[in-house]
Amino acid sequence: MGKATIQYRQLKIEGLWDEIELKPMLVDVLRRRGWADNAKLRILDLDQDQSFVILNKVLPVAMWDGSVFSGQLIHLQEGTDVHAVMQSLEEDTPEFLVESLDVGERARVLKGALYFAVVGNHVGIIEGQQVRGRTLERYLTALLQRAGELEVGQAIILNSKFIAGDGKQLDESTEITVAAQPNRGSELANKPTKLDEIIEHEKAQARERGNTVFDVLRVLKWSPEAIESLEHEVPDDGWIEGFFRVFIKERRRKKKPISRATINEALRNIDPSDLGLRGNGSEKDGIVKLSVQRDIKTIRSLLDPADAMEQIVKALREWAVAGKIDCRFD
Repeated sequence: MGKATIQYRQLKIEGLWDEIELKPMLVDVLRRRGWADNAKLRILDLDQDQSFVILNKVLPVAMWDGSVFSGQLIHLQEGTDVHAVMQSLEEDTPEFLVESLDVGERARVLKGALYFAVVGNHVGIIEGQQVRGRTLERYLTALLQRAGELEVGQAIILNSKFIAGDGKQLDESTEITVAAQPNRGSELANKPTKLDEIIEHEKAQARERGNTVFDVLRVLKWSPEAIESLEHEVPDDGWIEGFFRVFIKERRRKKKPISRATINEALRNIDPSDLGLRGNGSEKDGIVKLSVQRDIKTIRSLLDPADAMEQIVKALREWAVAGKIDCRFD
């Protein structure tokens, strides 16, 4: 068994059409296009770099007429090399050697997997370390555009639902603070040598890529020289942190509230622990995404797709019964 976090998402209807329902539209497209029974036909190269994203395992077709559709999204990376330590971890050695292994021309290396379930426009997901909710949005957009259901410029956006840390409805906020991932000094950034540390290091790098303080400063048009100069000032055993305030000002110099809908969309792919809100006291207990942790069966190091999808559906049902989401299963 392994722990996994199930997140709630909901289709953003604005920019599409009022009557849209994601679940029946997705089922209709897969059946009508003949993509239901052949995963090969569901392969998409989203980045045009031979790293393929596939709607792989899906709920049995005979169950598609029910209220739920669920599936597993996998991302296969380009290349045939995988990296591993071949020595025994019981061996006394100054360092473990990380070797490249060729898995063969016919094999594709799994970058990661994501699991999801859809009921109407309500979605539950379990993200992988490198396959996030944004990948699901891009895949569904590309699939539905390919089927002619969406026009160019239309997109599938799956908003989160944020609530105050005390469980109450989230109020509008006058200010949002976003924390970037800290950049650490060279001593802390040195790559570890133990296998478990190597794995954790690679996971952390994948999570933080594009989200660090220096990454944000590049977006803000800081020059490479200025960033390098700042980097040199960080001690080997230290780090640099950055907090970025977002607010709306009116001519009267009064801050205008940021709506709950905007928060749910704009912050949907950001970890709630990296957020702070100011306004109406809601910052006292912080904010959290509507989510729940569950034990999921595993097949070696991967989640069991069938159990992952089942647990997602259970979470959606529980949120519906508790009145946290307006979702019907009939």
